[in-house]
Amino acid sequence: MKIQKFFWRFGVLLGSLSACTTTQPLRQGIQPDAIALNPARIAAFPPLTIPHPSEKGSLDPASLLSGEVTDSVESRILAAFRNQPGVNGIAFQSVRISLRANPKLSSDIDGEIRSMGQLANSGSARETLLLSPECRSRKNFLDFYKHCLLKSQRWVPLLNQFSLAVQNSDSVLIPVITSLEKYTGKGVYSLRVGISLLLLDTNSGRLLWGRDTAVQIDSAGGAKQFPELKAAFDKIFNEEFWAEFPGRRSKTKSSG
Repeated sequence: MKIQKFFWRFGVLLGSLSACTTTQPLRQGIQPDAIALNPARIAAFPPLTIPHPSEKGSLDPASLLSGEVTDSVESRILAAFRNQPGVNGIAFQSVRISLRANPKLSSDIDGEIRSMGQLANSGSARETLLLSPECRSRKNFLDFYKHCLLKSQRWVPLLNQFSLAVQNSDSVLIPVITSLEKYTGKGVYSLRVGISLLLLDTNSGRLLWGRDTAVQIDSAGGAKQFPELKAAFDKIFNEEFWAEFPGRRSKTKSSG
């Protein structure tokens, strides 16, 4: 009985400590300590496909196989920065060319994000003890980045190497496809797409700006087919999504 009471009290104590260390989710968009910053050279990292480290979801292998999804993400991002003189960027293809001299670097960056996400989602009490309370209580991809990935001793050195490999870029824009699911229910065909986008300082790893969002599109009018990917991306990549991006001017109807 005394042993049971001890473990009960111990559990209450751990719960209280966790409650005290729970932080508010990071705000979407520009981070408070980066408001006055306008990066000189932003490198666009080729899109990654990694399951969301803070939500239950999956990536449909068949949908990713053709490369249509990653190509569409690249196209939407490039379109958002067309005719934006205040943003100096290095496009996806140029980044790929620069990384040819160091092909392992790209896979190392992908692997570090993926492995930290797997650790955070492992569900193993022994493994999650390695994580900080803030990492364990993460609410979105931005939280995961700042409280989990950024704590990895390997992460910032990888960003430093990336900067040297890609024209001394002072920041990197990393798109991550975090969810891509197709499912049916009650005769409705649904498509769910999740996207996270991080703008990072390649010197310190500091999060400058970020978005973490997901949308669900349902078939209309009883159509027995899944909605097109374009419809999901139309809902994600709107002007609100890009709000507060350093140096970017909002594209209104009047300005095109």
